[in-house]
Amino acid sequence: MIGAFVPERPRFTAPEKVTALNDDVARDEDPTLTGELLEIHFMSERGGNQDIWVSSRADLGSPWETPTVELLEKINSADKEDTPAISNDGLRLWFFRGGEQQPGIWMSERASRGDPWGDPLFVEALNPGREDGTQTMNPHVDLPELRAVVGLNGPGTQGWDLAIASRESPEDAWGEFVPLAELNDAGDQLAPFLFDDGRQIFFRSGDDLFWARRPGPNDPFEAPEALEELNSPDGRENDPYLSPDGSVVFFSSERSGGTDIYEARRIAP
Repeated sequence: MIGAFVPERPRFTAPEKVTALNDDVARDEDPTLTGELLEIHFMSERGGNQDIWVSSRADLGSPWETPTVELLEKINSADKEDTPAISNDGLRLWFFRGGEQQPGIWMSERASRGDPWGDPLFVEALNPGREDGTQTMNPHVDLPELRAVVGLNGPGTQGWDLAIASRESPEDAWGEFVPLAELNDAGDQLAPFLFDDGRQIFFRSGDDLFWARRPGPNDPFEAPEALEELNSPDGRENDPYLSPDGSVVFFSSERSGGTDIYEARRIAP
């Protein structure tokens, strides 16, 4: 594609633990934020189960409030809920539910930011191939809600592989999933985060976070690069979330011995 702008890899400061969000003992991961970065949902085991918790702050300079499960009564269950992905306006939440109920990707809505989440619905279009044993998890729906990237595991995959579905408008049905074959290898690829109109992606491969780019949203991705300044040799990095303006990334890491939520500021390009 002659003359197309090809973005450079984002670079970040050294990650810092978001102390107010993390429990001293329980696993905390899967951060996802509303567009203005004032509300964060994440998975925590601090209640004795894998549930989705939420925290908010008054403005970007204020500390995060104590996380709570209030307003999430209809989402959390005796099964495991994790890997939430919230819409930019904070009114739709996709997540993975595993256990005795239908395992796979579910979605809940709410009327306003102060309202409780409604009854979740199993998203048939984001759970393809269940009849042949295919599993779907780690949903990410991009900013305009036109592309959904997930991890797929089933016949024909190499483990957990990344796949993408698209639609013309948020009111349309999701199309079929297409494997992102150029990003998948013999290991597990999960925790995708697609941005820049589909031209850039973060994801986890093995125990590290990677970035890849492509000239246009329908082109194949180039070879991925490790996000070296975010990765550590002491544990797994996972679940990246990049703010809409690209200035800050949230993710989870095992570098401190447990699994905690970290953030890092973008310094270039």
